[in-house]
Amino acid sequence: MQRTNPELSARRAAVEAARARVAATGFAEPAALSAEVEEVPGGIDLTGASMRVEVGREFLAGGRRDAARALAATDVRAAEASLIAAGAALDAAVLRSLTAAAGWSAIARRLAAEDSLLVGAEEALTARFSVGEARYVDVLRLRTERLRVQGERAESLAEERAARVALWGMLDRVDDGDALIDAAIAETGPRLVALPPVPDPDSLLARSAAVLAAQVAVERARAARGFTAAEQRPRFAGAVGLQRFGAGDGGGTVGLTLGGSMTLPSTARRANQAALASADAEIAAATAERDATVAMVRAELAAARERYESARIRLSAYDAALLRGAREEREAALASFRTGELSLIELLDFERALARAETERLHCLLDAADALADLYAAGTGGSGHEDASRAGGNRGR
Repeated sequence: MQRTNPELSARRAAVEAARARVAATGFAEPAALSAEVEEVPGGIDLTGASMRVEVGREFLAGGRRDAARALAATDVRAAEASLIAAGAALDAAVLRSLTAAAGWSAIARRLAAEDSLLVGAEEALTARFSVGEARYVDVLRLRTERLRVQGERAESLAEERAARVALWGMLDRVDDGDALIDAAIAETGPRLVALPPVPDPDSLLARSAAVLAAQVAVERARAARGFTAAEQRPRFAGAVGLQRFGAGDGGGTVGLTLGGSMTLPSTARRANQAALASADAEIAAATAERDATVAMVRAELAAARERYESARIRLSAYDAALLRGAREEREAALASFRTGELSLIELLDFERALARAETERLHCLLDAADALADLYAAGTGGSGHEDASRAGGNRGR
């Protein structure tokens, strides 16, 4: 989805635009052509007037141009940091939505299996009721249980569809979007078995998009200070031209002219000092903001890590061997109910407990995926527990 996401395409275009601005920065100013006419007899007769034409330009301005390039280069790094942030947020959102789609699909299948077992139990109970060997209240209880299961399955399918819609929103207009999403969900499903180890928070902090952007802001403030200092250095300009000195008889003489100029920054010392002080304050503010961002992202990582560890601990409480053994007993329990060896209440309690254990295990995996996505998206504005809560509104029931 990195190739087809419209937001990432826009961010890549922004990076290219910033690079183009760097390539267009730091060139020398164009030469200037100037002309003067003086002492015009009668106000309109130029034949006896004095004229001067010069071509001039600034020189020794390499330091200022280098400072301008350095300042423009920070825009490239800022655009790249924005691209990294968008990519990290997209990866986290894809992880969350793919896991949600695969997880809710697995929950829906488990509820469908529970409903299938209840259908078999209902057939046996109906046959027994028809010959007067079962109570009508048991028929009502079984049908009520089926309604509960069907309602939860409908909600699970709705959550799966919501996750699919979210995945579609991350794609640009592509003809085979459904096929891409189906393939990605099918690939994610088998991974809902174990959780990967906890990522190293220091490495996540080092490549956090928010931290990178804050560091770029510091670099930009320093580059801006360097540009301000370069602007305050003396500027030199030179000019060469021709001058015609008019005479009263309409003639005149022509001679070569040379000229030069230099700015005097010392004449604006207070203004220059104030500008540098302002630039230093900007550096201090950007540095403080970077430190605050690092602290904020570190806290986000710690919270997401704690949620992830909690999900891992909860998941470890489910004994895979016990779950597998209980699944194998389902058909035996249904057979025992058909022969009257197991009561309806016992069958419903057994199936409800097993289904709840299996679906709660899937809920743990969904919560872990949310926490893992938050770890990857820390500081990008893409962690968003609200979205995760909305996509997983039935968890923990």
